[in-house]
Amino acid sequence: MQVQGILVVDKPRGLTSHDVVKLVRKAFGIRQVGHTGTLDPIASGVLVILVGSATRIAQYLQEDDKEYHLTLRLGLETDTQDITGEVQREVDPAGTTLEDLEAACRKYLGTFAQVPPSYSAVKKAGQPLYRLARQGVRIEAEPRQVTVYRIEIPVWDPPRASLKVVCSKGTYMRTLCHDVGHDLGVGGCMESLVRVRSGRFSLEEAVDIDLVMSDPSPERFLKEAAQGLTFPVAEPDEDTLLKLVGGSDVPWEGAPETGTVSITRKGRLIALAQVRQRNGSRMLSPHRVLEPNLKELFKFSDK
Repeated sequence: MQVQGILVVDKPRGLTSHDVVKLVRKAFGIRQVGHTGTLDPIASGVLVILVGSATRIAQYLQEDDKEYHLTLRLGLETDTQDITGEVQREVDPAGTTLEDLEAACRKYLGTFAQVPPSYSAVKKAGQPLYRLARQGVRIEAEPRQVTVYRIEIPVWDPPRASLKVVCSKGTYMRTLCHDVGHDLGVGGCMESLVRVRSGRFSLEEAVDIDLVMSDPSPERFLKEAAQGLTFPVAEPDEDTLLKLVGGSDVPWEGAPETGTVSITRKGRLIALAQVRQRNGSRMLSPHRVLEPNLKELFKFSDK
C-alpha cells in the first residue's frame, strides 16, 4: 500500500516550500506530496506536508490559523517588504516609541482588507505576481480579507521589535510589517520569520528535513491523516466501509447530530462523511473518498 500521512517539517531558511516537497517526494519515492501553506525562503518553521492520499484533505488544513514569531525592522522599506529586497526608502526611526508601535499594531487586530505584496505567489491571469515582478511588471494584487487574532511585542530594541502574531490563513507578515512601518511614518520591513504553529501542529513536533532524508524508514515520522482534522472519528466494520466507499448512505447511531466525520481503518483515513438525519436515524453519507481500493487495503491492514 502507498504511504499516507502528515509530515510536519521544520523548514530551514533558504529553501522554498516546493523545495521541501521535492525532497519529501524523493525520501518516500512517491509523487503524491503537497503542502498546506507556503513559507517564503526567508522564513523557517512549521510546514505541514501531506503524503499519499492525504493530499485529498489539503483544503481543510489550508483553512487553519497560524502563529508566527517575527522581527520588524523599522526605518527601512524594500520592494519585497522583507530584508532581502531592494531598499526603497530609509529613515531614522529614533523618535518612534514602544507606545507608538503598540498603537500602530492595534489597528491591525481583527478582520481587515490586506493587499498582498507584489512579490508573492498570488496569481494574476495564471501568473504568480513574483514572477511578473522579476520581469519588471508590478501589479497590485486585489485586497483580501484576513484576520489577526493577537499581536504581542515581547521585545522592543529599536530599530527592531519582536512580534508574536496569531492570524488567519493568507495573512502576509511581510505586509503587516510594511503597513505598520508606513503608519508610523518611518517605514518598516520584515527581517526574520518563524512559523511556530499551523493549525494543530507546532514547531516542537516538527522534524528536520535532513533527518527525514537520511532515515531508511521515513514513514516513522508520519502522523495519521485524521490527526490534522478536527472532525470526530468513526471506524465502521468492513461491510459498512464498502457501502460508504461505494457511494451508499449507511446508518451510524454513534455519529454526532450534524457535521463531518473522519472514517478510518486501523488509523488510516479512508473517507470523510457527512451526517444526515433520515426518518429519525443518523446516516453517514460519503463526502470525499481517499481510499477507493478497499480490498487491497483490507489485505494490507489485516496483516
